[in-house]
Amino acid sequence: MWAAIEKLGAERIGHGLRAYEDERLVSILREKRIPLEMCVTSNVRTGVCRSLEAHPIRRYFDEGLVVTVNSDDPTMFHTSITDEYILLASRFGFDSNELRRLAMNGVGASFMPERDKERLMLDFEREFENRLDG
Repeated sequence: MWAAIEKLGAERIGHGLRAYEDERLVSILREKRIPLEMCVTSNVRTGVCRSLEAHPIRRYFDEGLVVTVNSDDPTMFHTSITDEYILLASRFGFDSNELRRLAMNGVGASFMPERDKERLMLDFEREFENRLDG
C-alpha cells in the first residue's frame, strides 16, 4: 500500500485488509482520506480473511477511515451490494446512519465528475430520508 500511495499517488485502495498492521499507514489513510474499497464476503470466501469476525471493516470505520462497501464479483461470490449492507448490519452492528455514511463514502470515492457525485448524493439523501420516514 505504501508504494501505491507514495509512488503512484493512489486515490483509493482496493481491500486494504492488512493496513491495521502499520499504525503509520492507518494514520496516513485517515489523514489523506484515502478510501478503502472493502469487499467483506469475497475477502472471507477467498480466505484472505479467515472469518467474518477477523474482517477489519468495523475497526477501520470506527477509527475514522474512509471505508466503502463493495460486492467484488457478485456472480463469483454469490453476493450483491444489498447483501453486503445486510451483512454489515446483521453481523457487524452497523446502524442505519452508519450504513448511510458508508453509501456516501462510496459515492465520494467514485471517479465520476464532482457534479454527478453531488447529484447522486442528493438522490441518496432523499431516498434515505424517505425510507426512514416511511
